[in-house]
Amino acid sequence: MNYLKDKKAYLSGPIQYDTSNINWRIDPMNVLRTKFDIDIFDPFSDPKQQWVEVLKKAREQKDFETMAKIAKRFVRKDLAVVDRSDFVIAYLPDKVPTVGTHHEVINSNNLKKPTLLVTNMNDISYIPIWYFGFIPIEFMFPSWDSLYEYLNEINNGKYRENDRWSYVFGDV
Repeated sequence: MNYLKDKKAYLSGPIQYDTSNINWRIDPMNVLRTKFDIDIFDPFSDPKQQWVEVLKKAREQKDFETMAKIAKRFVRKDLAVVDRSDFVIAYLPDKVPTVGTHHEVINSNNLKKPTLLVTNMNDISYIPIWYFGFIPIEFMFPSWDSLYEYLNEINNGKYRENDRWSYVFGDV
């Protein structure tokens, strides 16, 4: 079995307020691509990142029209890619503010896609409580390794009864 081969996943997570100075996306993308052969969309490496400096300047100058014009474009693009993905993986490091990630998670969940949440604290209780109101607990992971174990099970056909995975399994 190799149910995840060539499936599309959106890799969501903080960008604007991520001050870790390391690109947390590199290791997960490598594992997801090499081990599972998943097609990953990483919004951080998207060409729209060219607008970061323009947005900073517009913010400093309180040029809200420019901010809105640019932001509308990348919000629309990211949400369109969420729409086209087979599932979403959202990284929610403890105490890192994020807005786009929340929007992407909510849209993905509303589309009934598998929406997988990962924290960096080895304990899902650090995932914002709001998510417990609508994301199934089995889609919450205390670490990347636990997510990979789950994806390995999905890749081998486990959890086929979960209708969120029905498209990935080819049941619809």
